[in-house]
Amino acid sequence: MKSLFLRIFLWFWLAMVVLGVLLVVTSPFFTQSRSRVDRWQQGAETWAQERVNRAAQAIAESGIEGFQSRGHRGPGRRGSEIFLFDADGRELRDRDVPESVVDLARRVVESGSEEAVRRGGMHMVARPVTDPKGQLLVIVGTLHRPPRPTDLLEPKALWWRLVLLALVVGALSLWLARYLSAPVGALRRATLRLSAGDLSARVGEPVNRRRDEIGQLARDFDAMAGRLEILVGSQRRLLRDVSHELRSPLARLTVALQLARDREGARATEALDRIERETGRLDDLIGQLLLLERLEARAPDTEAVDFDLRDLINEVVDDASFEASATKRGVELEAESRCPMRGYPSLVRSALDNVLRNAVRHTAEETAVEVSIDCREAGAEITIRDHGPGVSEEHLETLFEPFSRVADARERSTGGAGLGLAIARRAVEVHSGTVSARNHPDGGLEVSIHLPVTLKSN
Repeated sequence: MKSLFLRIFLWFWLAMVVLGVLLVVTSPFFTQSRSRVDRWQQGAETWAQERVNRAAQAIAESGIEGFQSRGHRGPGRRGSEIFLFDADGRELRDRDVPESVVDLARRVVESGSEEAVRRGGMHMVARPVTDPKGQLLVIVGTLHRPPRPTDLLEPKALWWRLVLLALVVGALSLWLARYLSAPVGALRRATLRLSAGDLSARVGEPVNRRRDEIGQLARDFDAMAGRLEILVGSQRRLLRDVSHELRSPLARLTVALQLARDREGARATEALDRIERETGRLDDLIGQLLLLERLEARAPDTEAVDFDLRDLINEVVDDASFEASATKRGVELEAESRCPMRGYPSLVRSALDNVLRNAVRHTAEETAVEVSIDCREAGAEITIRDHGPGVSEEHLETLFEPFSRVADARERSTGGAGLGLAIARRAVEVHSGTVSARNHPDGGLEVSIHLPVTLKSN
């Protein structure tokens, strides 16, 4: 059976059939003890008997006229009737009478004794009576009173069967729910791993062996993940190879630049200085690309060590403050207590340095970038806020993507190639941390970095 739809339909149908069969099979046992049924029947017959007795007393004392004058001729209680028959079995008031009532009246005429019967929910009591003239009459009282559910069910015999029925249906439903949800859970876990950057994520067996739509979906997912792994792997290898290949001509260009300085002297100083700056920037860009490639692969160059995050931030802030002072800007740090953690100090330094330098570059002159660290058991929260123009809301989500550019105040002329914040995010994620940005209500951009106090295994 390959269709998941057909399988779901048949299993639910089977469950309902089993439920119905159990109800039908066990229903006779619900009334095995007849105490409540007898109580229901006796109550109805007693009420009908009392009304028939009152009617008989009225006829015995005053005849048919007394019967009619005391209000016995019409319907009484809801669903009840009083019928009066002569010795030939005819209803004296010419009314439509049910056949079962006529048959009961004729039997009483023949037997001359009182009789009570029940037909489903219809209770009938018939009694012969003689009026003052000596005429034989038969009074039939009827009461239509169907049983209530509580009249038919015996709780002591019902509860354990209902519990057993619930357990059986629950077991079938549990099996069906697990059968349907288990492969969906495997697909979800594989999807989460893939979205988190694990390109080796696969649904795998046994879901792939299924011959329904879920199995086909799992095989398609694995094929897609494999294709993505090949494409991204090729892209990373290309980026790494190109970056390494560029290092060699850059090194030769640096040597040639030094030779040119020696030969030309002061006449070419300005042009050679320009070449040297651009060469340095190109070298920095290649270094950032290689670092980003390593972080994307979650492959730090060193082992995790214990260090104090506050001391590391102090060093980064000191360096950034020195550079900021040359542009009439400053950096202020608020860090009171020590903050020990385990991780990669070089990557944390790189993340903080990139975010802080970006903030210094965009904060307004005569203002200071505000840096604070709050260290708790749940982790360290580092906040870096500048007093610049901020970032438009549509660019906040892509701010930490590689080569991301902002179209307004943070244009290319004020920054690098758009790799600094991407490197910062990857470095934080290696430590199982998070980084986010928002526009501060009082102006400027505020970047929050959360780092756990201990490094989680990846």
